[in-house]
Amino acid sequence: QPDYSDTPSPYEVTVYPGQTVGVSLVAVGQRNGTVPATITAQYDPDDGATFGDLQSTQKSSTTCSELCYTILSRRKTEEVKLNIDGSCAVGGIPLSVSITLQECPIGFSLSNSSDQCVCEERLQKYTNSCDINNGEIA
Repeated sequence: QPDYSDTPSPYEVTVYPGQTVGVSLVAVGQRNGTVPATITAQYDPDDGATFGDLQSTQKSSTTCSELCYTILSRRKTEEVKLNIDGSCAVGGIPLSVSITLQECPIGFSLSNSSDQCVCEERLQKYTNSCDINNGEIA
């Protein structure tokens, strides 16, 4: 079991349930150069949180990459750990991302089936779309 006593301070973000979180990062190899890497995101499965489709494993390039995660949860906070997979991961310390989930904004409500903010039922017949990522009701 790795010793995470030197884990850096968590990266903290505040979003609405279902909103996309972008994390910019670059992987540094053993010779201090940037390297492509496979990044695996993990959270405590007992929390009941999930990621959007195909987001738990993503690849970074040799330049700064923004990895995007959509957190679907009913909890107020989630802790996500980003780990580097592969040979360059020896001794790697995961990046901790602390996510605070706000209540859905006016015009949106938390979906019981998808755990994300969706257009309120009474507005659905008057709108074409609701997008929690930009807070737009159109």
